[in-house]
Amino acid sequence: MGVQLAFIGSGGVANWQHFDNLERMDDAEIVAICDIDEEAARTAADRFDADVYTDHRDLYEEASNEIDAVFVCLPPFAHEDQELMAAERGIDLFVEKPLALSNEKAAEIRDAIEENDVVAQVGYNWRYSPGVDRARELLEGRTIGYVDGRWWGGVAGGEDHWWRHADRSGGQTVEQATHTFDAIRYLAGDVDRVFAAGENRISELVDFSDVTSATMEHESGAVSHVSTSCVAEDHQGGLDIVADGATLEVHQNAIEGIVDGEEIDEEFDREVEDNPYVREVRAFLEAVETGDDASVRAPYADSTKSLALTLAVNESIESGEPVDLS
Repeated sequence: MGVQLAFIGSGGVANWQHFDNLERMDDAEIVAICDIDEEAARTAADRFDADVYTDHRDLYEEASNEIDAVFVCLPPFAHEDQELMAAERGIDLFVEKPLALSNEKAAEIRDAIEENDVVAQVGYNWRYSPGVDRARELLEGRTIGYVDGRWWGGVAGGEDHWWRHADRSGGQTVEQATHTFDAIRYLAGDVDRVFAAGENRISELVDFSDVTSATMEHESGAVSHVSTSCVAEDHQGGLDIVADGATLEVHQNAIEGIVDGEEIDEEFDREVEDNPYVREVRAFLEAVETGDDASVRAPYADSTKSLALTLAVNESIESGEPVDLS
């Protein structure tokens, strides 16, 4: 039977990643699906012979005793008390990024998680990617000087989709490029200060900056930079790293560069055991089963710092001034 799971939100990443991956795992069973779109909830529930809910309050009221953990896969604007109600009932949490639209909401959820001692992981799958694993191995004991990250792509969603509105998505930096900012934090450490610029010069489909540039100073002394764009003709994402004795180009499932004078060029099979979405879920299930969250690389409390960083980028763009995060 394994870990008994519920999903709040059955579209997006739940539908195109988690359902497929969990269906292949023997140690987990999806027993309940909740979505405000009843048809979407029922379609997903039929696949797993799961119960259907359209209100998460009913889910918790009726099925808490049957659930070991819940996946919260919601747009940022939709986070209300879904996580709070789970934590209060001792139900472990897997929360997809971004966590919320404000630091205050994320802090409220973080405090509830800590007070109730539940396992809580965030879907920062770059932390589980073999490319980042290999980078950490190669960078161990070295001084990182500079990291350059990028997340370039197109406008998500259809006409008037929530992603296209800053008051619902937080903009591209908060909703998408958060993966890049989080991966840089994972490798180079926490950020003390950020200064950012952004403009909406090209796309009329979004009401936020369609290009941004953010420069960060880290507690470690490293300097980093992230550029984002939702008007690029193709997707580009990754990290370039300069450290003593190492210059690396890092992607989720590939890494190349020069280390101590030797060239490296490695690729990993995303479709099998190196799929970061699979790896993060397996780590979460292990933590739920054992009650030991040592395998959780993106705990909720740490992930609030990545949210705070991306919100600070937006704040700096608006004010034209650096934002202190220390």
